[in-house]
Order: sequence, then structure tokens, then C-alpha cells
Amino acid sequence: MLSSPFFTFSSVFIIAFAMPILALLIPQLRIPTAILEIICGILVGRGGFHLILPPDWMKVVTKIGLLYLMFLAGLEIRIPLKRKKIQPVDTQNTSSSASSKTLVIALVNFLATAALALFAGRLLWQLGLTKNPLLTSLIFATTSLGVVVPILKETELIEKTLGQALLLSSLVADFMTVFLASWVLKSPTRPEGDLGLQMIVLTALGIAIYFTGIFALRIINLKQRIVRVSQLGVRAALAIMAICGTVAMALHAEVILGGFIGGLVYSLLAQDQHEVLRGKLEILGYALFLPMFFVTVGMELDLSHVQFDSVLTNLPIYVLLAFLVKIGSAAAFRPVFTWRETIMGGILMSTRFTLVIAVTTVAAHIKMINGTEEGLLIATAMVTVLLAPFLFNIMSHPRELAQN
Repeated sequence: MLSSPFFTFSSVFIIAFAMPILALLIPQLRIPTAILEIICGILVGRGGFHLILPPDWMKVVTKIGLLYLMFLAGLEIRIPLKRKKIQPVDTQNTSSSASSKTLVIALVNFLATAALALFAGRLLWQLGLTKNPLLTSLIFATTSLGVVVPILKETELIEKTLGQALLLSSLVADFMTVFLASWVLKSPTRPEGDLGLQMIVLTALGIAIYFTGIFALRIINLKQRIVRVSQLGVRAALAIMAICGTVAMALHAEVILGGFIGGLVYSLLAQDQHEVLRGKLEILGYALFLPMFFVTVGMELDLSHVQFDSVLTNLPIYVLLAFLVKIGSAAAFRPVFTWRETIMGGILMSTRFTLVIAVTTVAAHIKMINGTEEGLLIATAMVTVLLAPFLFNIMSHPRELAQN
């Protein structure tokens, strides 16, 4: 019974229902719901009491959840393509200027992150704590966008300037890490894809979907009916997400890239109805797809082979470097934000989880790192994913940041 699909599926949603209630009953924890879902998944899954062992089909659920999460992340990026009549020109110019400034901050932040991550990886190599400093540097450079987005949502910062800067910076870090990891890792179980071809095809696909959508909206006048007729806007979003995700997987690219491109294209298409449609998609995502993703990720995590004595000995320096890399690179935020907001941003971007697990698992499988280092990197990711949101929530006060 414990392995039956119905029991597993039901258990995921019971956990998803219980975790937000736990967060509300014990607000002193200051732990985001997504993190509680991951922890509960670990406890009942392979890494805990083995109460629920996820079958193979749950891996498909995980990919769909990650795809939808990246779609929502792309949907959060607002690029003003035209002026709205109800807003003065100055407001539009300010919005466009803020978007450009946010993009510059994100790029500068990643360059600083890359430099500090390379230094951290080299330092650990000199100390004899890592066999592959480049791979370790990639781990330090990444940010878990799947954790950042729900936290920014819960703290009501995602639509503010600080939230947009953190979102875009996390996206750049996550995407670049995936891009570089695909080049560094040579997995024998996964066909290699041409990174240049992947980028060209997915970009061209996004452009084609955008102009096709514009043509459809103009010809059949869907703008007046897109919200009312058969939830057509939601159906269109799911279709775009599915197309982009399928093409990405066919190209052997990471699903996060396809999901984000789909969300960005839909954000551009839904300019007039963006808020209404985004609200409906978030209800679907945060009630269905995302809990399935976070709980399943926790269930699938197996730490039985980790040598905990060695991990605990070296874990403090790994965690310290993981935070210092991101907090140091967050200095790129300082020209625009206060020191408090800058440090907050660095702390939140220190979260690492899903991508770290994927990269370290492949690296250990092809003998690029040993089992102890794999456990150490996973333990570092787990500490950051628990500690960083906790510290960020303590420091964040959305009402004080409302002016941004």
C-alpha cells in the first residue's frame, strides 16, 4: 500500500496541506512553506524513515513542477513594450529605466559571484578538501531559483525593485550554472547537446510563439475575451509551457531554460491582462504543481551513503564560503539599495538545492568527485536552503521596503 500510486499521490497533498498550517501555527520558525515541504519529504522518503518511497513516475512529476516553477519565474519578469494610456509618460520611462538598471545589477552581480566562487574553489583545493575546484566553484556560484521565487512571493517583495533585482540575479546565476555545468560534466547516461544550438532553437521558438500570439490576438480579438472564455488564457499558458519544455528536453537542454522562456513570452503576450492571468496561474501552481515538486524532491533525496563524520568536520568552512561568495557579490546592489537590503539579497541568493543535488549526483557517478565530497556539497546545500531563508525572513520587513 505504501508504494501504491494513489497512496503516494495522496500523501504529497496531505503534506502540502499541512505544511502551510504548521508555518502559520509556529511563526517563530520563520521557515518558508517550500522548505518545510522539502524537509517533510526527506523525513518520510528515502533519506528518512522510508515511509513513502516515490516510484519512477514521480520523477516526471518533479520535472513538471520544476518546469512550472520556472514558467512562473519568467512570468514575473515585466518588460514594458508600450505605453499604457492610463499612466503618464514619466512613469513608463521610470519603469523602463528600472528594468534596465535591474538587468545591469544582475549581470554585474554574476560576474562578481563567478570571481569569488573561483577563488573559493581554489582555496578548498589548496586545503585538500576538493578534487575538482571548478565543479566546486559552480556549486558556490549557483542560486536556487526554485527557493528564491516562493520566498519573494511570501514576503511580498517580488514586484518591488529589490525583489525584481533578486529574481533576475538568481535567474542569471541559475541559468549560467546550468549552462557551464552542461559543459563541465560529461554524463554517460545523458546524450550531449550542442549548447549553441539549444540556445538558438529555444530563442527562435520563443520569438515564433510571441509573434504567433500577437497575430492571433489581433486577428480574432482575443484580448476582449481571453479571461472569460473557457479559461483560455490559462490554457494558452499551459500550452506554451508544454511546448517550450518539450522542445528543451528534445534538445537535451535543461528544463528550467524552456520553462523560463515560455513564462517570459507569455508575460509579453499578456500585457493587458497580466495581473489577472498571473493570479490564476499562481493559484494553479502553488496549490498543485509546486507542492508536488518540493515534496517529491525531498522524498527522492537519499543520504544513506554519506560519511557524516567527514562531512561534519569540513561542513563549517563550506557553509561559510557559500555565504561569503553571495554576500560579497551582492555589493553590486549597493549603488541602488541600502546596506541592509544588500546583505539581505546576498543571504537569500545563498540558497542552493535542486541543481546542486543534480550536478553532484552526476559528478559522483562519473567519478569526478568521491562520495564524501558529494555528501559534503549536498549537506552545504541543505544548510543554505534552511538557514538563508530563515535569516532573510528575520531581516526582511516588507512594509519598510514598500517604497521600492
